[in-house]
Amino acid sequence: MQEHGLLPGFILRTSCSFRLFLCGGFSGAIARTATAPLERIKLLSQVQAIAAAASSQPSAYNGIGQTAAKIYREEGLRAFWKGNGTNVVRIFPYSAVQFSANEKYKKLLASQDGKLTVGQRLTAGAFAGMSAVAVTHPLDVIRLRLSLPRAGYTGMTNALVTIVRTEGGLALYKGFAPALIGTAPFAALNFASYDLLKKNLFDPDVRPSTAGTLGMGAASGLLASSVCFPLDTVRRQMQMRACTYTSQANAIATIWHTEGYRGFYRGWTANALKVLPQNSLRFASYEALKTLMEL
Repeated sequence: MQEHGLLPGFILRTSCSFRLFLCGGFSGAIARTATAPLERIKLLSQVQAIAAAASSQPSAYNGIGQTAAKIYREEGLRAFWKGNGTNVVRIFPYSAVQFSANEKYKKLLASQDGKLTVGQRLTAGAFAGMSAVAVTHPLDVIRLRLSLPRAGYTGMTNALVTIVRTEGGLALYKGFAPALIGTAPFAALNFASYDLLKKNLFDPDVRPSTAGTLGMGAASGLLASSVCFPLDTVRRQMQMRACTYTSQANAIATIWHTEGYRGFYRGWTANALKVLPQNSLRFASYEALKTLMEL
């Protein structure tokens, strides 16, 4: 087999689009696995109100430290990566579609000289995010169910079959509308702010330093996630089996009435601590893989 640098020649001979797809997929998988413990803590914080109501028990998770200690004490160290196999299966195509679609949409929207306005960058990011959600939403529902304690599923396939058999195929698309609505602004802000930081801080013909990429990824991710976190909470709660909300509007009104604005930001601290390294690693891995694949 012909070798070219660190990669087999046949990979470098594949299309630019396919290599961008691989770069996006692997960068997402690397970043998500590294931050899986914080992702599980965040999810448990977000959905505990629904779980508590269903079991008539008080909320069991109160803060990052208490939640982490409870998980470790009751389920062991490996429990922090519970559902991560499903997560990686989902995040690879999600991240791959998102990154490669963002590049494609930017090319479609750019002027003849290749320039993009802020609005065009936001539009490209929004459509890239929605494209990724449309492809991977069922896996996101399964991943959430598997991450819950005493979920009752033995694995991804068992969860899929059980959900379809007991709740119907449409259950795999619970929370789909809030996912689209929540992902579009997140992806738009994330990609556009990263691009603008990169454009204004670095030479466009030179790949940014690793430290620079990590910093830009952290800043863009924190901005996007903070703005969009309430919709993410609504989406997660609507994916729960015990969810009684009749619509996204009903979910928002119910959360506001029962918990106030704080109810929309449960798990925000864990999410922020997760997003900083995750988005940093995702963009840094993506830039490094693009260089490796000669893109």
